[in-house]
Amino acid sequence: MKDRRNFEKKDSELLDFARSYLSESFPNPERQGCPSDGALRSLALDPRRTEPSVTEHLASCSPCFIRYSELLIQFKSQTASEHKWSWKRLSAWPKAHPLLAGTVVTCAVIIAIVAGILYNRLRQPNSPPIEVRKAPSHVSTAPQVAAYSPFSIDLRNISPVRGSQNPQTTSRRIRVPNSPLDLTLILPLGSEEQSYRVTLKAGTKQIWSKSVAAHLTNGQVVIRFDEDLSNLESGRYDIEVESPTGIRLVQPVSIEGVSRGETGPSK
Repeated sequence: MKDRRNFEKKDSELLDFARSYLSESFPNPERQGCPSDGALRSLALDPRRTEPSVTEHLASCSPCFIRYSELLIQFKSQTASEHKWSWKRLSAWPKAHPLLAGTVVTCAVIIAIVAGILYNRLRQPNSPPIEVRKAPSHVSTAPQVAAYSPFSIDLRNISPVRGSQNPQTTSRRIRVPNSPLDLTLILPLGSEEQSYRVTLKAGTKQIWSKSVAAHLTNGQVVIRFDEDLSNLESGRYDIEVESPTGIRLVQPVSIEGVSRGETGPSK
């Protein structure tokens, strides 16, 4: 802080010396080459819009420098007076128009309140109303779950075929109900516990096909899965079971509507 004060003091002394030097060291009583008073006024008002030659002339002409200093003091005083007068008029306006000032303040408060309400509504939109529908008393609301009836098909007597070969013998066609079934396919003795491709066909048309793993149950290798046949039309189909090595078992079936008492495992 001490160095700063010494620097400001030296700076002020240097400016005073420069001002005194430029005011006395370059007399020009005949005012030769001096710019017009308007150019000096323009330099005092806005130095950026003045030609550099005017500024250079001040460094070699004491009368022009003195006039330029007077214009600076005049404009500075005028600016301070206008600024003070504008604030004075602004502060005196509410006293001169109390009713109008109160109205302006009231309107500003109302606008601020309304703006705050609208802003809060935009940030937190109203939740849509929840529609509650009461189920009729005579309609049951419990979900309907399809009951899968157990049904087994014994493939132990089926002659296996390889690849796309047709079966050499025609197996007896088994009646299968067109309803949701818990299907169990009993594989021939010696079949491995692995994944098999089970396919339902109507002639050459494939209805569905899925991969199901076989497991050993009660000494038999079986494939078990759920399948809903209720959407199938009654008719003749073939159930094919194919191993990963390409060995197929083809069982002809007849899917048809069966009464409730007739649904059960095949013999």
